Amino acid sequence: MKETPVLFGPDRSLVGVVSTPDAEGKMAPVACLMLNMGANYRVGPHRINVKLARQMAGHGISSIRFDLAGLGDSGQPSGAGHFMKQVVLDVQAAMNLVETMLGIRRFIVIGLCSGSTNGMATAMVDPRIVGILMFDGYAFPGRRSQLELALHRALAVPTNPAVIGKTMRWLKRKFSAKAAAARAPADLFEPVPREVTEEVFHRSMTQLVGRGVALFFLYTGTTHVRDHGRDQLGRFAAEPYAQHIDYRFMGEIDHGLTSLASQRTFMGVVCEWALRVAKGRTPGQQHAAVKAAPGGPDAGLQLDAPGALPDNARQPTNPPATPDGQAQGTTRTTAG
Repeated sequence: MKETPVLFGPDRSLVGVVSTPDAEGKMAPVACLMLNMGANYRVGPHRINVKLARQMAGHGISSIRFDLAGLGDSGQPSGAGHFMKQVVLDVQAAMNLVETMLGIRRFIVIGLCSGSTNGMATAMVDPRIVGILMFDGYAFPGRRSQLELALHRALAVPTNPAVIGKTMRWLKRKFSAKAAAARAPADLFEPVPREVTEEVFHRSMTQLVGRGVALFFLYTGTTHVRDHGRDQLGRFAAEPYAQHIDYRFMGEIDHGLTSLASQRTFMGVVCEWALRVAKGRTPGQQHAAVKAAPGGPDAGLQLDAPGALPDNARQPTNPPATPDGQAQGTTRTTAG
């Protein structure tokens, strides 16, 4: 496994690390994009992105883990556009870099929490993304799931230090004059209305599944207490596109992937799914392939999906040119 720190983007202010397999002839025809989880550093919670990238490399899958503009080691964005617009530009810059370095043109987004939203937004405008992991991302739990979660939290109050600490901080913000004076403006973190989120989700899922993008919804027991028949998709579980996604609820792992056992389980599941994406063997890809087959409803369409790729990954025929984000060196150390 080889790791290469890189600077890239229009002004070379984005910072990342490209991980590739040792055996170049076994390089998969897809690469993974590992995004920030919230405002956290690119290594992910408990360095899960670093560990996952190295395990992926062992299976022949290259990856880049990087900080979006304004996060981690990356510089501030040069423009004053909307955050999501900048996110899309940053993710596209990462894909451009990997394409130049390795000749790979198909990508899987490893979206942890907010990373799933960022990955979906980019996939809507860039067909190079052929798979998205939605780890505790979009969720529309019904009344039963919400009541179970509320009960679980209520029972935890007397003994859970985290719940007690959050309650004390809320009370301080509520009744402390000093805290109230320092409070951020009300519109700084204005939430998006649920109906807007649902409309964007529905439209995006319809388009992405129709395009053959592999989607994996993975939910943990920390954020969602339990699951009854794809509860986290809410009313969308009955939509036709829901039949062409991968969905899994894993109550034994937590949102922050705290324990080593949780990390091993998570990495095993994600690696297995990524390999299926590389071979075109996910429900969404197979559904798109059937639609495009002779006699199918979309016969004659040219799909940019990896279903036609061979099982054995291959190296690009022509060596890549020097990337705009020139590699700063090659290392096998524990780079972030």
